[in-house]
Amino acid sequence: MKVVFLDPVEERLGDLPERTLPAPQFAVLRGTVPGELPAGWQQADAAVWWDTSVDKALIDQMPNLKFMQRVGWFRAKGNATAALDRGIPVAVTPFGVSDRVAQHGFTLTMMLLRRMSVAIDALERRLNPEELVELPADTGGQNTINWARLTGIQSLNDKTVGILGFGEIGASYARMLPPFNTRTLVYRRRPLTPEQEAYYHVKSASLDDLLRESDVVVSFVPGIPEALNMMGAREFALMKPTAYFVNCGRARTVDDTALLAALKENRIAGAGLDVFAVEPLPRNAEYRELENAILTPHSAGGPAGWDDTFARLRSNLDKVASGRGDEVNIALRPGDYQPE
Repeated sequence: MKVVFLDPVEERLGDLPERTLPAPQFAVLRGTVPGELPAGWQQADAAVWWDTSVDKALIDQMPNLKFMQRVGWFRAKGNATAALDRGIPVAVTPFGVSDRVAQHGFTLTMMLLRRMSVAIDALERRLNPEELVELPADTGGQNTINWARLTGIQSLNDKTVGILGFGEIGASYARMLPPFNTRTLVYRRRPLTPEQEAYYHVKSASLDDLLRESDVVVSFVPGIPEALNMMGAREFALMKPTAYFVNCGRARTVDDTALLAALKENRIAGAGLDVFAVEPLPRNAEYRELENAILTPHSAGGPAGWDDTFARLRSNLDKVASGRGDEVNIALRPGDYQPE
C-alpha cells in the first residue's frame, strides 16, 4: 500500500513514519518542502494530511485512493467531502501531543470534582472518623459507603465548562464532554464560526462571561506575549467561589501571585496545575501546602504523543488494507464539518 504524507513530517520525528509503516507492506511517500507535494503522490492508495488544503481537485487526481487520514481535530485544513462522495473512508486523529494534553486536563478536571487528592490523603492518614468496625464488605449492617465521610464530591454532569484557548488541544478536550451533557463555553482571540460551534458542541463567549458562568475553567492558552498574565486577580475574582481552575497551557498566562491568593483565601474552590512559573516546582513552593490544589510535574504532553498518532494511523491503514475500511476509527460522515 502506497501511503503519501501530503505535508512534511517534522524533522524531530525522524523515521517514525517508516518505522510505523514498514516495507514491504507499506511504501511511504513524503516530501521535505512545505507546500510541495512529494513525487508520485497521485498514485497513492492512502493520503495523510494536516496543513495541505485538500479539495476536490486534489482528490480527483488520486485514482487509486482508498483512504484519507486527517491529522488534527481543529488544525487540519481543507475539505475531504469529495472523497466521502466517492465512498472513500476519511478518518480523523488528534494532532501529535494534543490529545495527551487534553486528556491530562480532563483528568485534572475529574480529580478536582471527585476530590481525589483528599480521598487519597484520607487513605494515607487511615481516616475512619466514625470508628466503623472492620468487617468483610456488605456485612455487619453498617454504612461503609464513603467510609472516610468525605464531603463535596461532585460529578461533571450538567456542569458549565469554560475552555480558554480553543485550538487543537481545546478541540480534543471538548470532544470528551458531550457524554456528560455539559454546557461548554469557549473563549479565543478569533471566535469560532457557527459551524465550528455545532461540530464541537460548544458556544463562544467573552472572557468575562465565561469566567462568571463556568463551574470549571480549563486553560490551554499558549505562551504568546498577548496572553501574559491574562488570568490575574480581576479574572479570578469573576469566577464562582465554587469553581475550579485547570491550567495545562503555559504558566506565564497566569499571574502566579493572584492564583495563590485565590486558592489560599478560598475565593475559588481549587486548581489543577501542570505548569508553574518556576520549574521544577521548588520544594518549598506554597502550592505544595494547599489542600485545594492538585499538582503534576509538567507531564501532560511529551513527544510520545506522536507515537499515539502514528499508532492510530497504522491501525486504520491495516483495516483498509484488509478490506475493512468501514471499520476505521473516528470516521467522518458526509456533512461532518471540516475545520479549516
